[in-house]
Amino acid sequence: MGASAEASCEDSARIALAAVAPPAPPARRQLGRAVAIGAPLLYVAALATVIVSWGLPLAHDQLFFWLLLGLAAFSVPGWRSWGVMLLAWLPWLGLLVVYDELRAAVSVVPADAYAGAQIALDKVVGAGAVPTVWLQQHLWSAGRLHWYDYAVWAVYMTHFFVVWLVAAMLWRADRARFARYALVTVVLTLSAFLVYWLYPAQPPWLAAEAGRIGAVERIVPLVWDHLGLTSVQSVYDNGDLVNTVAAMPSLHAAYPMMLLLFFWGAGRRVRIGLALYTLAMGYALVYSGEHFVTDILAGWVMAGLASAAVAVAFRAARRLRAGATLRVPMSPAP
Repeated sequence: MGASAEASCEDSARIALAAVAPPAPPARRQLGRAVAIGAPLLYVAALATVIVSWGLPLAHDQLFFWLLLGLAAFSVPGWRSWGVMLLAWLPWLGLLVVYDELRAAVSVVPADAYAGAQIALDKVVGAGAVPTVWLQQHLWSAGRLHWYDYAVWAVYMTHFFVVWLVAAMLWRADRARFARYALVTVVLTLSAFLVYWLYPAQPPWLAAEAGRIGAVERIVPLVWDHLGLTSVQSVYDNGDLVNTVAAMPSLHAAYPMMLLLFFWGAGRRVRIGLALYTLAMGYALVYSGEHFVTDILAGWVMAGLASAAVAVAFRAARRLRAGATLRVPMSPAP
């Protein structure tokens, strides 16, 4: 009698569980698998078509559109989190769009931008010679591109997507670290804008055109033209990749240093790889005529300050949360 009652209870439990969570129909499971496989493939095909037809999506708005679309395509099984993703990413995009707009708004006539301090400090670093001028005198050949010219172009172009790809990976792997990474990036970017506004500065190629230093060729656009590549224009500005007098500090140099500092605790190999990337970017910027050494050093310093400021802010927030937890009165034990 007891065994019969127990079996009856088990049967009832199974029936109740089946009623609460019925298994998905085979057709629905197959559809889910097809979408999970097809969405990433469709995304890659669409992105390739855009790149071949219209060019590289390097403007912030274009890049963010494809980045968010990629996150959605590769997160189809977790589609319910798309709303959370948009809430986390759109404010970041909004800040950078505002940054781009304001950066253009504060630009001055290139001839009126500063260059004297950078030239003087670069001559100290180069023992009397401006490093950009010296490097191009020894390595650059007018009318003939070398393998290292292409390498310099490739390193330079990573600026437009590496920071955002890292953000996408952090979003999928660790939301808490993503929040801290996003804050460091925004603080660093807006701090650079403040300096652009206070100190519009000429890059080496522009200073050379003004006759302030020796001849300097702007190598990146030459390689770009030789490869026959184009870029998708932004929907909110004129499609320019840079502001000609937004050279101090160099965000191209600051972002790799920010990555190095952010992932410092990720292990020796990661540190070495990011340190080499930081140095390679600095060399590419100086040799290609895009930045003075002074701009590079200023970018590294600003990345360190932004990283330190965010780290202090997060530690203070943790202490406040810990103090609030300790002040919560304990409820009496039952």
